[in-house]
Amino acid sequence: MTGGRAEITDAYRAYRDRITDLPRLLASQGIVLHSGRNLIKKVTLTSPGCEPLEVAVKAFKTPAWPRGFVYAHLRPSKARRCMIYAQKLLEMGISTPDPVACIEYTETGFLRESYYVCRYWPADVDLMDLLYKDASGGPDTDTLLEQLARFTYLQHQHGVLHLDYNPGNILASTRRGAIDLSLVDLNRLRFRQPDLDDRISGLVRLTTRAPCLRTIGRKYAELHGAEPESFCRRLEDAQARFRRRRRAMKHLKSLFHHGN
Repeated sequence: MTGGRAEITDAYRAYRDRITDLPRLLASQGIVLHSGRNLIKKVTLTSPGCEPLEVAVKAFKTPAWPRGFVYAHLRPSKARRCMIYAQKLLEMGISTPDPVACIEYTETGFLRESYYVCRYWPADVDLMDLLYKDASGGPDTDTLLEQLARFTYLQHQHGVLHLDYNPGNILASTRRGAIDLSLVDLNRLRFRQPDLDDRISGLVRLTTRAPCLRTIGRKYAELHGAEPESFCRRLEDAQARFRRRRRAMKHLKSLFHHGN
């Protein structure tokens, strides 16, 4: 692959040789954290005179035409956006795993491979299980939900909107005796001052459990200075519309696949 380039943040330049070798190492090393459209692996980097460094490496799917050309020449790739946005979030005081590097390979003028590397963030709470499947255990649920509302409100106050803001894109940890949250999957961020509809849309994917949604809604309303019951009604209505649209889309996709 020609045109390989690695952009490494200053704090991690001592690991350059290992970072630039990551695309080759991923085939045989690391622990799989997620395998789907994109692959995420946990890898430990070593360098003489440095402590071992645990990183998460996200290997993005090869973009199809025309995005491969666009990402090579006209617009930052998903990996590069993750790195840029992570730095921006940290400057705002919004938690996200520390950015380490962005690696890109181009060929014949098209982006073929791209990787985003960040510090591994050890989550010990499965928010998806808690907020979608009603799993028991873990931290006090109401405390976690209120912390989630605060975390979301902080993002909105800084003009940060995540277009796929669901529990799978929020890491949660209780390792320091408190609940810490951190935002991931950053290439889907947008930056603008949100109106009330934007704020509500940013909450509807957080949980499918009505009591959890109301707890989040009431805390968010308190922070925003809105009347809690009115805010929660709007939130519940918005989620109902969102779920109807999703069911309709799934039905259309099933008809399309069945017809083919």
